Amino acid sequence: MAFRDILEIEVVAGNGGDGAMSFHRAKYMPKGGSDGGHGGKGGTVYLRAVNNVTSLEDLVGQRKYRAAHGRYGEGRLRNGADGPDLIIDVPVGTTAFDVASGQVIADLIEVGQIKRVAKSGIGGRGNSAFVNAVRQAPRFAEQGSIGERRKIRLELRLIADVGLVGYPNAGKSSLLAALSRANPEIAAYPFTTLAPILGVVERGDLDTFQRFTLADIPGIIEGASLGKGLGLEFLRHISRTRLLIYVVAADGDPRVTLKALQGELEAYDPRLLESAALIALNKIDLLEPDEIEMVTEELQGFGLPIVPISALEGIGLTQIRDALFEMMPDRELWAQTHSLEEMSEEVRIERMTIELVVEGEERTWVVRGGPFEARLARFKRHLNDAVDYLQTVFKREGLYSGLARAGAKPGDNVRIGDFIFEYFTDD
Repeated sequence: MAFRDILEIEVVAGNGGDGAMSFHRAKYMPKGGSDGGHGGKGGTVYLRAVNNVTSLEDLVGQRKYRAAHGRYGEGRLRNGADGPDLIIDVPVGTTAFDVASGQVIADLIEVGQIKRVAKSGIGGRGNSAFVNAVRQAPRFAEQGSIGERRKIRLELRLIADVGLVGYPNAGKSSLLAALSRANPEIAAYPFTTLAPILGVVERGDLDTFQRFTLADIPGIIEGASLGKGLGLEFLRHISRTRLLIYVVAADGDPRVTLKALQGELEAYDPRLLESAALIALNKIDLLEPDEIEMVTEELQGFGLPIVPISALEGIGLTQIRDALFEMMPDRELWAQTHSLEEMSEEVRIERMTIELVVEGEERTWVVRGGPFEARLARFKRHLNDAVDYLQTVFKREGLYSGLARAGAKPGDNVRIGDFIFEYFTDD
């Protein structure tokens, strides 16, 4: 089955039903009082995280999801029925962004979690609701309100307990196959793994049974944080794992490799370096014992546990399995500190605005609000060196997409506070 981890859809909540304008009529009461019932509320659109869907591919055939409208009110004080809610099942780990604002509106990191993404319209009140001492027979009723309509971008960020971090051909797929029951494609060329593959690692008997999921994600390359290769896809998924395994080949330069890997993770999201992690020094079957000891000593400066292994020969697998079980962070505590909805609160408070100022032939887009000016100020002394990093951050936080929607063209100026840049596209 195809693996899809990004998808845009439109969600439309139901309109509220109109209230009724009605008057009671009976054989001996030709001019009865107002008896118009209220309209029902429309259906709300929700996203629900489920565990039996592993890709957004199931949603591809339908790009618009519309909840039912509320029914109209009727005479004799009969209220209209509410429109049923619409629940869209998505894989656990899905984040929903509002396309217009770039804000996170749902971050589903637990099975069964439900979040509203389009609010229903409210039912209108019938004329019976407007009767008072002066207005005893109102000849009007209230219309239902319109349900919310919005385009949302769904991004699947794979939920796994442990993620494998490493360059292509570092041996990640071999380690996954050796530790779990997964059967990934293994070959001696880059990017064998083009979509995340999950395996299950187990230990213990009936009384002491333990398990965790292990994810092999497409290999990282230099420049991954800037979107090169499969970089952003890789980093988006690795951000969900509770524990990281840096897989480095012992027959290369492990210290330089590990430093580069951590640099890519830090450029994408500095919090990734705070994750629990260990180093799997792979392919030790290619080294002599004294060489293994020397390489291990070189890696100790990173302050992480080091487990020498050979996924191909089965060396060190018991040791790394036990270390992973012992180091695994508590799931509930991890979930409490990794919600993207909480991360986006500051952006919600100060929304970004973009205004075009034209002076002669020069066009300047003035950006206000959002986190951009504060971020630039922190890199003022080393701005030239930080340009690549800031470009990645601003792209992730919606600046580029906001400028594109506003109509910016390559060569236009962009002003953020005291800083002025030239706008360009990925092309």
